[in-house]
Amino acid sequence: MSVNDKHYNPVIAARLRTIVDGRQWSVLCTYLSGLSNSHFRTAGYMLGETFMPKFDETEFWTSAKTLCDYNSKAFLVTILKSCVKIARPLFQSEECCTFFLSMRHNDEEKRKASETLLPHISSPETIRNMFQLLGIEDPYQRISLLIKSVTPATAFILLNTLREVEDNRAYIVRATSFLIKQGSGLSFNLASLIKTYFDLAEVKGTFSLKIEPYAMARLTTDYDAFLKTMKL
Repeated sequence: MSVNDKHYNPVIAARLRTIVDGRQWSVLCTYLSGLSNSHFRTAGYMLGETFMPKFDETEFWTSAKTLCDYNSKAFLVTILKSCVKIARPLFQSEECCTFFLSMRHNDEEKRKASETLLPHISSPETIRNMFQLLGIEDPYQRISLLIKSVTPATAFILLNTLREVEDNRAYIVRATSFLIKQGSGLSFNLASLIKTYFDLAEVKGTFSLKIEPYAMARLTTDYDAFLKTMKL
């Protein structure tokens, strides 16, 4: 079987089109339940790549909730990748917020949602909204997710979250060392900033990022100042 066979089937496509055009979300789950494993995967791929990116806001999140209630393991990441595919705005509708709220008591779903979306979120406020809706309140849990996907937005939230555990100096040193080992220019500059901000003499290395003393106070409150200091 070719890759195209796995990603497209004209009979499945026609049936999905009929169901989607009629907004028959409960019928969709019944149809999927009757498919073989291979056809189920094909249908899931087509839903995520072809059908869902064309949905409006209400249709997207209503169908997303239906599919995840039916089989979250099969559809959650597919749905979130579809969301990323067209840079769909997050948390701007009641349906979207309801979808994320429904994951608050499932640690695996929260992890998958965070790890899938964090590399693609460009706004610190959107990250805060996601953590709030998912109920990810523990700073150590947030740090463990943020530090895996260092972007300008996650770096800003990471710095702020490290302040919540500033009494645990050894942990911040380990987090900074982890950033250095990642090897990207952004993670290295962030490590330099954290070293300076928390005065971590234990962190060794030659850093080119120079931070003026007067800029330190604004780094955690002013995202534009943070970006400027990070040379982003």
